[in-house]
Amino acid sequence: MKILFAADVPPDPDSGAAGTELQTIAGLRRLGHEVDEIWAPDLGRRIKHGNLHYLLELPFAYKKVIRQKCLEKAYDVVHVNQGHCYLAAKEHKATKRPGVFVCRSHGLDDHMEKVLKVWRKRLGISNRNLIKTLPGRIIDRFLDRHIKLAILFADGFIVSSSSDKKFLIDFHGLSDERVACIHQAPAEIFKRTQTGTFTHERLKNLLYIASFHYAKSPHTVAAVVNRLFERGGGFNFTWVCQKEDHEQAARMLSADALNATRFVGWTTQEELMEIYNNNGVLLYPPLFDGFGKVFLEAMDRGLCVIATKTGGMRDIIDDGRNGFLVEFDNPGQIVDRILYLLENSTNGRDISQAAVETAARYSWDRVAEETVSFYEKLHKIKM
Repeated sequence: MKILFAADVPPDPDSGAAGTELQTIAGLRRLGHEVDEIWAPDLGRRIKHGNLHYLLELPFAYKKVIRQKCLEKAYDVVHVNQGHCYLAAKEHKATKRPGVFVCRSHGLDDHMEKVLKVWRKRLGISNRNLIKTLPGRIIDRFLDRHIKLAILFADGFIVSSSSDKKFLIDFHGLSDERVACIHQAPAEIFKRTQTGTFTHERLKNLLYIASFHYAKSPHTVAAVVNRLFERGGGFNFTWVCQKEDHEQAARMLSADALNATRFVGWTTQEELMEIYNNNGVLLYPPLFDGFGKVFLEAMDRGLCVIATKTGGMRDIIDDGRNGFLVEFDNPGQIVDRILYLLENSTNGRDISQAAVETAARYSWDRVAEETVSFYEKLHKIKM
């Protein structure tokens, strides 16, 4: 197949969204397919404001660059990241180009907003100041139309979790055959070296990796760590987030917890693997996630993952066997699971082994194979 991939991100393997696209592209090439790429630098961004870029610039940039590529070559598949590709999808359909147009989402924005709107109210969080509220809501309303228009014009959608697939079917009325749920995988680097021996001592080394945003529940994680140190400590905590957020994150921790905390900024996959290898428990309780690749990377390195019932965690973690699933915004449940792991040496070891075995079933070659199968299915539907 001749495939055109487009994504409005730099081609950075250490980035979440870009890493997913790069790994998929590599898998497709290993299967013998020809893949051309369009990345953020090719799209000529001029508007710095994120939502205004998505609203006023990106749809037209996608349309222009994809049109040029399609004039140079006939593609069997045009595969574009985000619903902002709706103008390109519309032109693809209107001009009756050969091949199928596929929209890839790493987490549906309107699904996320529907979930987080409830949590903002519960947590007393305002995501905008009063001056920006009205224009912000207007922008959001227009952006919500992008996904609806992409659904109207694209031949199919790829998402990473069953909950996003269900949302597309139930909320947007998309037919089941036009949506594929393709779970992501750990990067190849995490699979190159054998997972080290799991020791009971590692269970007191706690890890949290996420952007500093209320949707990722840093308040819940901080509450967990503070409660553990109230019980006597003995833990080590590593918090990985943007460097500019370290000071704010530190203010959420008690003095005792802070003394045992190591802050790390965004880092390379090589350094991240070392961090995984030195820790025993990953705390990952987001309020919403499109997939949450970090949990599967941690499982691949033998960590015991404690996560919420969202994204890929809900699909892949079998509660109590290869990890734990807890309720949202419930630090008490997370503390209980950590104490359970520490009760005896077999609890953590058994879950660690099951986690490694589970993660081994998820590879980027499998992602590529499932992606090609979906392309072929869409071709048959379009014929």
